[in-house]
Amino acid sequence: MGAGGSMTRAFLRTMAQAAPQDLRFDLRDLNEEAARSAVGFFGDERATGSRLDLFDGSELHAAASGAAFVVNGAGPFHRTAEPVRRAAIAVGADYFDIDDDVESARQALAMSAEAETAGSALFVGCGASPGLTNVLALDLVRRLDAVSSIDVAWCVGDEGPVELGRSVIAHTLHMGAGDYVGWRDGAPASRRSFATMRRLPLPGLKRQPFYECAHPEPVMLGSSFQKVLDVTCWGTLHPPPLNGMIRGVAEAERAGRIDTEGAIDFLRAAIAAQPTDRRAEKLAIEGVKRQIRAGEISRVDYWLFVLNALLKRQYPTQAATAALVRGAKGGQPIELLRYIDSTPPESPLKQMEVATGCAEAAFFLEALEDRAKGRKGCLFPERWVDPAAFYLRLDSCLPPGAGDWLGPILARTPPADPDLSSVEATSGWRLFSDADRYR
Repeated sequence: MGAGGSMTRAFLRTMAQAAPQDLRFDLRDLNEEAARSAVGFFGDERATGSRLDLFDGSELHAAASGAAFVVNGAGPFHRTAEPVRRAAIAVGADYFDIDDDVESARQALAMSAEAETAGSALFVGCGASPGLTNVLALDLVRRLDAVSSIDVAWCVGDEGPVELGRSVIAHTLHMGAGDYVGWRDGAPASRRSFATMRRLPLPGLKRQPFYECAHPEPVMLGSSFQKVLDVTCWGTLHPPPLNGMIRGVAEAERAGRIDTEGAIDFLRAAIAAQPTDRRAEKLAIEGVKRQIRAGEISRVDYWLFVLNALLKRQYPTQAATAALVRGAKGGQPIELLRYIDSTPPESPLKQMEVATGCAEAAFFLEALEDRAKGRKGCLFPERWVDPAAFYLRLDSCLPPGAGDWLGPILARTPPADPDLSSVEATSGWRLFSDADRYR
């Protein structure tokens, strides 16, 4: 489902090379031409492409009938995941997605018993974030005697003028403001998206503001590791003023000052370096001004951003995927950090669709393995993936240029009362262990 989307196309390109030859693909999209175009990745008789409206119940069930897996790449998932999951369960198929919305992740948990009874597995959140973030967190959790908190993080950088799909922009708008269900004090809790900020010790991004955001990892990891008190997802866009723009427009949309379609149109045009609506521009600038007042960015950051926009000059693309856990080892408090290193200039992991699509392919190939078969119900990545096996699988799925993409594990003694928004909060880290990058 959603075979024409950019991330799903990256997934399909990888699957065309890496999937078992006896696997057959039925590619569907509301845009029939896009679905048929994706068939070309396979270059043989392994794939067919046709139109599907997944909100047409009878059409959806007919498409899912007879499938071993129903792979959902059509977002936003808070709208698409439930009907597609129910169709998979109804026909006894396993389900697989890259769900990155809180509401649909919670729905997957609520549907777990129903899926298990029907004999269906729900492989949920199998992309970069969530997905790879969950595996990094699991990797670190297993190294400690006790864990009190988990933080995951992602950064999406300037990839030049690109025309993103409306579903991607809708997801960004959805998480840019308002309340969401997170994980605090060992239980689901109401949190406010983009209300808190911190810095992280990631290569090239130590001054970058990361914002607590409405993403599903807190619900996923919190429900999987129920002794962990706090789980937070920190997200950011580079350059930093983009976060203010998103937040300004998202808050205005929530307040009814701009309609949803107008907000999506503005953000799509702005990212594609196309003319934008002046009224929406003012809403975006309001969000950037709040960043300046809060000390999240400087006036120099803002004016450099404006100058680069006027000159149509692209920032160097920055990207990040990371996990940080706090707990104890050998009776001593400790923090561990591991990240995906996308700093090499030609790293394909700087591109969001490549990072997500290749991670999705690695997860799917792992789901085909015997160790994943027989599992039923809701399966977040940390519930069924082995980190070492997954790292090796992802390595085989990445295109040339990724280099040594898995960063070392760093450690430090947690500061007693750190100011997480300060650049100084990123100091004190040392190498924990790098004997084997896949262990």
